[in-house]
Amino acid sequence: MPQLPVDRNVAANFAGNAWAALIALAVVPVYIHLMGIEAWGVVGILVSLQAIFAMLDLGLSQTLSREMARLSVDPGNRQAMADTACTIEVVYACASVAVALLVLGAAQFIAHEWLRPEHLSREAVRDALWIMALVIGLRWPLALYQGAMAGIQRQVLLNGLLAGFATVQALGGVAVLRWIAPSVQNFLLWQGACALVQVGAMRIVLFHCIAPPRPPRFDIAILHGLWRFAAGITAIAVVSMLLTQVDKILLSRMLTLADFGYYVFATTVAGALYALTTAVHAAYQPRFAALAALPDTGVLARVYHHACRTMAVAIIPAGVVLALFSTEFVAWWTRNPELAARSGVLVSLLVVGNLLHGLMHLPYALQVAFGWTRLALVSNAIAVAVLVPTLYVAIGRWGAPGAAVVWIVLNLGYLCITVQLMHRRLLPREQRRWYVEDVAIPLLAVLAVAAPARAALPAPLPSPWFELALAAVSAAALGAAWLTTRAGRP
Repeated sequence: MPQLPVDRNVAANFAGNAWAALIALAVVPVYIHLMGIEAWGVVGILVSLQAIFAMLDLGLSQTLSREMARLSVDPGNRQAMADTACTIEVVYACASVAVALLVLGAAQFIAHEWLRPEHLSREAVRDALWIMALVIGLRWPLALYQGAMAGIQRQVLLNGLLAGFATVQALGGVAVLRWIAPSVQNFLLWQGACALVQVGAMRIVLFHCIAPPRPPRFDIAILHGLWRFAAGITAIAVVSMLLTQVDKILLSRMLTLADFGYYVFATTVAGALYALTTAVHAAYQPRFAALAALPDTGVLARVYHHACRTMAVAIIPAGVVLALFSTEFVAWWTRNPELAARSGVLVSLLVVGNLLHGLMHLPYALQVAFGWTRLALVSNAIAVAVLVPTLYVAIGRWGAPGAAVVWIVLNLGYLCITVQLMHRRLLPREQRRWYVEDVAIPLLAVLAVAAPARAALPAPLPSPWFELALAAVSAAALGAAWLTTRAGRP
């Protein structure tokens, strides 16, 4: 397998993820305008259900990515790579059917007993959930093929495909709603059609890139060799799902569907930060896996710090600026003052939580590279036990903002405790350097630029002055992060 430089993969991931996030965000106001905020709340249920049933991934997408990265070092492993992908693909196909049937069976209960629609009929919500079952089942194998493509270092090609499909999916959704009928059912049917084509295309491309000498085959022995690592990843995925989705589960029950729709919108905006996080994580995860197999950790430590500083430059300026200017940004972007007023504070709080969460992605990637899943599993299990009752109380007293604040506190706990324990075991001499040089210095530098600008600029700022001010503050924040991390690079 050809080995592309990590920096090239990072650039490809940035370009692909940034475009996919931008095109998806650009059409959200159009979707809400055409379908209504309640319908967008239903779409939020789709996102949550996909995450909830991610536990049926069985840890296999990350396992496949890790195995592909290890096998791709030797070109003679092409057949083993193809057989591994084919074997895990069969398991994924069974999981896809199980997921679709579970959603189908739960649709009646969710529509009639769980959600609180005010304008949409419960029958319409139920029908949308039935279509969701198909969409989720069709989308399921995408994580498998994306993980495999990342593992064989074909991330430039992967991101080209993802960006292209994201464009067709977003613009096609607008066309369906505008020219056929503005219903959530039609929107979901279009998502299902896109998923079917995308899965087929990704499978063809993956096996073309591997180019095995003979057709791939299912081999049960491969599963026997991978099940322990996959089981650990699965357990982490289950508790991680609870950590990231329990707020939406409780809010969908405790709020009206319209209010839940505003929260879903805020999570969509704040979630754009993950496009940058994923770009860096996906590029360095295979590199970590390869270096972790070496007896000397010196090279791994240098690559790790380079990756963490790249992550800091990618997400700290974007996260800080968006958190400080969230209401103005949403009002400018959507041209909807009510939407901005109802979601601005939520966006700020969720962005802060997502920023802290993003900083922990590479320490977690290092744990996966070493096959050490126990720390993440135990810490997540403890967090879930504390999180659920805390969220229930916070939502009952403060509503959606209470849930967002709990998300921030949770990630602060991870940053202070779990990351410290990880460094002590895997890279014991690199802990202080990570906290100070990789995180604190760029964060303080960005705050020193962006916070005074926020205090000095009037609100609201009319167009085009807002656009110019936002661009200037963003550029200054990015420059501050880049200069402070570059000065300390190995």
